Amino acid sequence: MGNVSIIIADKASPQQMAENGLAPHDVLYGLYDGVPLPERGSYVPPLPDVITIFQEPIERASRSMEELEEQVVTTVRHEVAHYFGFSDNELDKMGLG
Repeated sequence: MGNVSIIIADKASPQQMAENGLAPHDVLYGLYDGVPLPERGSYVPPLPDVITIFQEPIERASRSMEELEEQVVTTVRHEVAHYFGFSDNELDKMGLG
C-alpha cells in the first residue's frame, strides 16, 4: 500500500457520520477516505488516502483487552479492504463487516 496515512481519532465527527449516511447514535469504528486503488488507473493522487480508526467506540464495544485488539485488527482490515476496492457488502460476506 502506498500513499496511505493511518490516524487514530477519538470518534467520528458529525460531518463524517452524515457524509456516510449514519445517524449521530450509530457506531463507526473506522473510515477510509480516498480513491480505491482499482478506480485510480495510472493516476496517483498527490495527497495520501486516509484510514481513520475511532478509539472511543472501539473501547466502548470491547469488554477485554483481547476483544479490543480483535476489533482494532478487524477494523483496520475492513478499511484497508476499502482501499483495495471492496464494498461493505463484499466485506460482510467475508466476515469483515
